[in-house]
Amino acid sequence: MKYTISFKRTLGRRSGLILAALVTLSIACNGANSGNTSGPQPPNAQGRPAPSKSQSAVTNVAANQPVDGTETNAKPSIEITEVPRKGAGEQELETIAGRVGGVKISECKVVLFAGTDQWYVQPYIASPDTEIKEDNTWRNDTHLGSRYSALLVKNSYHPPSTTGKLPEVGGQVLAITTVNARQ
Repeated sequence: MKYTISFKRTLGRRSGLILAALVTLSIACNGANSGNTSGPQPPNAQGRPAPSKSQSAVTNVAANQPVDGTETNAKPSIEITEVPRKGAGEQELETIAGRVGGVKISECKVVLFAGTDQWYVQPYIASPDTEIKEDNTWRNDTHLGSRYSALLVKNSYHPPSTTGKLPEVGGQVLAITTVNARQ
């Protein structure tokens, strides 16, 4: 704790991110002197180290939470958390939702596809983009299909209206997930 106070005084009005980096460096360099003998923590379900109980809240926020929509040391990821039911047709819509990680959300968007005999961009050809909210979640409507895919892409990506095969990760496509429809 004494390191946090002394760094805070030294920095004055500088950003909290620099403070967090200095606190993290302080803990890493002086871990044996600060009573933190637990060593590295095993990864949690997201593949990131679990926060140490001896570290300060500032360190945990800087190391594990988005600070301006960016997660440090995380690769881009996307998941679907609300899966629509199985169906087909132009008239019925249901909600599809999920979350992203490891990216600066101001530079990215989500593109959705519903799959039947081929993949159809969702919810409409004229409006294929799904906004990522500040809490890294996204939500939109989709026409029903037998499977659904969400692509985490750069803002400059322009999807096809239909395709037989989804794009692979690389270039403007940062991450992809595909799920079967809910029965």
